[in-house]
Amino acid sequence: MATILVVDDDRGVFKSFSALFRGEHTILGAYNGKEAEKLLQENEVELVFLDYRLPGEDGLAVLKTIRSKTHDADIVMITAYGSLETIVHSIALGACDYLEKPLDIGKIKIITQRVLESRKMRHYVRVIQDEQQRAYNLTRVVGKSQVMQNVFKAIGRLVNNDVIVLITGESGTGKELIARALHFNGNRYNEPFIAVNCSALPDTLLENELFGHEAQAYTGATSRQAGKFEAAAEGTIFLDEIGDLPFAIQTKLLRVLQEREFQRLGGTRNITLKARVIAATNRNLLTLIKDGRFREDLYYRINVASIEVPPLRERREDIPLLVEHFIKVAASKLNKNLHGITDEARTILERYPWPGNVRELENVILSLGINCQSGIIQTIEIPRYLSGNAEEIDLFSVFTDEFLKKYHDHAGLLELLYKGIEPALIRKLLVRLGNNKTAVADRLGISRVTLQHKISQMNQP
Repeated sequence: MATILVVDDDRGVFKSFSALFRGEHTILGAYNGKEAEKLLQENEVELVFLDYRLPGEDGLAVLKTIRSKTHDADIVMITAYGSLETIVHSIALGACDYLEKPLDIGKIKIITQRVLESRKMRHYVRVIQDEQQRAYNLTRVVGKSQVMQNVFKAIGRLVNNDVIVLITGESGTGKELIARALHFNGNRYNEPFIAVNCSALPDTLLENELFGHEAQAYTGATSRQAGKFEAAAEGTIFLDEIGDLPFAIQTKLLRVLQEREFQRLGGTRNITLKARVIAATNRNLLTLIKDGRFREDLYYRINVASIEVPPLRERREDIPLLVEHFIKVAASKLNKNLHGITDEARTILERYPWPGNVRELENVILSLGINCQSGIIQTIEIPRYLSGNAEEIDLFSVFTDEFLKKYHDHAGLLELLYKGIEPALIRKLLVRLGNNKTAVADRLGISRVTLQHKISQMNQP
């Protein structure tokens, strides 16, 4: 049921509306502009039928007053038959429609239904937009560590800056979450956010997905279809896993970013790219460039500004915050009363290296929430793989990170690792075990003869 205000100095008009919508909507009546303004202040009016000819001031003046007061009501102007100039002025001043006298009951019904349905749709869109903003506001990007503070600062610098942003980081670190935070907290939040996974489709389908096609562009293309660049309008297009983009499409993307325009497949008309572009990758693009698998000029085009999202093992102090956050998320998803987690169980989660990063942690907490009976996650409910060899896994994970930081551009990493680790390990064991070669060989799991041979090779110039 809606509240409708009828503003007309003819009391018979108000009575007609009251009879027409009896039991369906609440009808209020005003006979001049001042009465209308008073009723608008006192009631949540959704629709106003406003007569052009009113005592004192005309309907256009009342329309201006209502709009200047930022009332949310839609306004339908009632005009004399054939009064085209009044209709044009009314629409220009913010009226959504008009009725001509003598009033037609059928038209009143049709206009009322159309306007109220349009209001419902606008409300629905606003709710969705508000939910998206809440879902992707910065409170979802959880962390107090210094590396995450740097990420927050970068988001703050770039949120309303239209430069292309490259987001890097391992799988599961939350790169798309950062991209959505940039979009929904910036000045484009009312526009679409379109995400494209560049590794999910073969070359031909991906090109069609990005650029769209004209009718008859290829066999089976029976009608025109807009691509993702076009669908993004003035919002954001997010190119995820751009390191997997086929080389041929890299060339086309470079031109799009340089010229800010593109064509549909089979088309000849240039379409302007209005959207902001954000890209992400879990791969080392510089290594791909050296291997001839990524265009260097495209790299510099997309790397105008960059945000590096750290892996979870490099921000362990954030794990308790994330655990608490994901328990709340799980409680909401499962509609379950989850209070928290015991200190012992939390310690196990803090020690685990999380190779799947934040995404893995979120899924683990959701799984624990499903199985939790007491409302508080207990140590006994933690899967064995999370606690069995956490220290060993963590040691090798840290070592591997440091090794790759230094040698990620080298070829033959396994051979390099073998030649570097084996001599160092043998020397340290010899020192620790007092040069007892039998004990060292036993620790290494090789024979004493093999150990002696390796030591001889190590001592060769």
